[in-house]
Amino acid sequence: MRRRYAAWFTLSFAVFALTAGIGAYAGKKPPPPPPPPPPFNCRFVVCAQPDCGFNEHLEIPDGACCPVCVPN
Repeated sequence: MRRRYAAWFTLSFAVFALTAGIGAYAGKKPPPPPPPPPPFNCRFVVCAQPDCGFNEHLEIPDGACCPVCVPN
């Protein structure tokens, strides 16, 4: 009789713990993604004008504010 009681008690506790664990895990939401960075304002950037060599021209790369020399 004592073994049967211990087995039922262990089984009941295991079911309760499993249910509580699943409930706690299911209630969590993933954190929201971070906000995108604000766009960079090139209006206030002072750039040096590079002296391009032969067969080169000035070009402003994507995401940059200052021109660079690139080959033709």
